Amino acid sequence: HTHINRHFRMIYKVAALALAFQGAQAFSSLPSGPGGTDHYLAATKDTVRWGYYDLDAPAMATMKSGETITVEVITHHSGHDYAKMIQGDPAVEEIFAWYKGESLETKAVPKPPSSGVHIITGPIRVEGAEPGDVLQVEILELDPRPNPLTGKTYGTNSAKFAGYQFRVGKEDGSEYTRDGGHEAITVFEFVKTESGKMAWGKPIYAYTFPTIEDANGTVRTFDGMPCVVIPHETDIGGDGEAVTYPPGFDGTTVLSDGLGNEGVIHYLDADFNWKAPLRPHLGTLAVMPSNTNAYANNNEPGVEGANTIPPSRFGGNVDDWRIGKGATMYYTVEVEGGMLVAGDTHAAQGDSELAGTAMETSMTAQLRVTLHKQATLPTLVTDLNFPLLETDDSFVVHGFAYSNYLDQLDTPSEIFAEGASVDLALEDCFNKTRSFLIRVFEVTEEESIALMSTGVDFGITQIVDGNWGVHATIPKWIFEAEGEYTPYDYSCTSNPDGRRKLSDENAALRTIAGKRAS
Repeated sequence: HTHINRHFRMIYKVAALALAFQGAQAFSSLPSGPGGTDHYLAATKDTVRWGYYDLDAPAMATMKSGETITVEVITHHSGHDYAKMIQGDPAVEEIFAWYKGESLETKAVPKPPSSGVHIITGPIRVEGAEPGDVLQVEILELDPRPNPLTGKTYGTNSAKFAGYQFRVGKEDGSEYTRDGGHEAITVFEFVKTESGKMAWGKPIYAYTFPTIEDANGTVRTFDGMPCVVIPHETDIGGDGEAVTYPPGFDGTTVLSDGLGNEGVIHYLDADFNWKAPLRPHLGTLAVMPSNTNAYANNNEPGVEGANTIPPSRFGGNVDDWRIGKGATMYYTVEVEGGMLVAGDTHAAQGDSELAGTAMETSMTAQLRVTLHKQATLPTLVTDLNFPLLETDDSFVVHGFAYSNYLDQLDTPSEIFAEGASVDLALEDCFNKTRSFLIRVFEVTEEESIALMSTGVDFGITQIVDGNWGVHATIPKWIFEAEGEYTPYDYSCTSNPDGRRKLSDENAALRTIAGKRAS
């Protein structure tokens, strides 16, 4: 009866896990404060960091376990279209302001050497959080940030040099290069259905990143500096009027389209008779890594902390589209207070984020944060060494080429070369998933292998963030009591003969067997 007892222990464990976290999730209902939450953290030039995890940053908000907070997130892609994604929004304007002659380090929101591209809001301190504890972060709402002047919401996708296409080359066999004119940037408008649901992104125009000179006089030939504002002459796809760029946004000079034409931007001639379904999510959500300064210790002077592009054990730029409304993330705390940060909101993305970016847009998140103390951790998050995602019907394990690259690499900035491996990411995800199944659901190692092969979906999360990611989706149904419900609806016949035609001999044997049974 050992296997039967183990089966019922699995069923009980799933129910117990649900009950353990049900209490935490019901701890605090949404109050009627600003944003409908206990706390509100606006994105301003003082509450964001550009591209790095700052261990010395003071808390921008402090909350208790079980409380809720509204967090504004500004996309680093806003400069792709000033008229649609910056103009008229005071917070975005002050974050992106870059006056002629200013260096990256002295502008309104400094961008230190070797920092990443993302604008992250925070950190948020959770009272009582200590290293070894676990933060449970529920995403209650995730709302688009419309342009105040038009009421419309936009996003962009950049098929940039970090994308997989740069490794493979063009369809005609030629190579992508970083000399301007090769990175297509597509601008989307979010479209509502007749019922008012914002359902998809419709591409309205696209252009290739030109060769430019930025506000500090640096020539740039590829889309690697998000502080830059691209100076389109007119509001393309909007009102069509000429766009005026005030001081702070007039520092970019277009040198050429990268295709031999001086002083112009190349706009693509395309029908755009397609759309992308919206799947809003947080590309970046993280606790502060305790080892963030390892990045600074092995790099050039002036580095303030770990680059936000590579994800790791602390979460960060995981870029899993499942981390949206209704999802819950679990992170092991590394520093006092947890110091949670959020950024890089996406309106849509597919597994792999193949082009290098998603449909990048500014959004506002509502989160509930619950603290689980190390001494009383539920089995689900005991010994948690990766960002764990829970949805209504699944657990999702995240693996990376390097699970803790800040300590594993002598020079952490080399992650962009060393971490470009699906094999390493799959190996890490396999090991973590096996351990998770054995630890949480008390299966044997042999069972875990069979279970992963028959019931768990492994997929490529992203192959663009330096530290490539693979995820494993474990349906909760696997461990639930047997019943009529199944997660997949395949058309299988209940006929004992299936759909095959029996030979006369086999049909006779079946008849004899049936008579014996009766």
